Amino acid sequence: MCGACGRTTVADPALGPVRTIRQHLIVAATFKALCTGLPGAPKVTALKDGWMVTRASGAAMQCRTLEELWSAVLGCFTDAAVLYRLHGRRQAYVADPANAGLPARAALAAGVLPVPTQRDSRSSPS
Repeated sequence: MCGACGRTTVADPALGPVRTIRQHLIVAATFKALCTGLPGAPKVTALKDGWMVTRASGAAMQCRTLEELWSAVLGCFTDAAVLYRLHGRRQAYVADPANAGLPARAALAAGVLPVPTQRDSRSSPS
């Protein structure tokens, strides 16, 4: 629990026990970069104590950790081809030296991200 506000603080393995709104903004920007242009892509908004994921349908879910955030984002995509494209984008994003540090950690933080095979989809990553 934080002594200043009395709220329970949720530790995140990728972000550490003390998080800032700046970190949340960087993570939200990372997800925007990964998901932009994909059909059904959600909107990820930074909050003081996490993120808000808004689906294309308008349904919203609050996430307090990167694992919850990845689960919510992946739940927006039902097509294997889209998941394959997301996986390819994630690999390219992490490999780009310009995304070193927190953006790469946020993209890699997903132990829940499936690794689809080309047999699962009809398109290649972009």
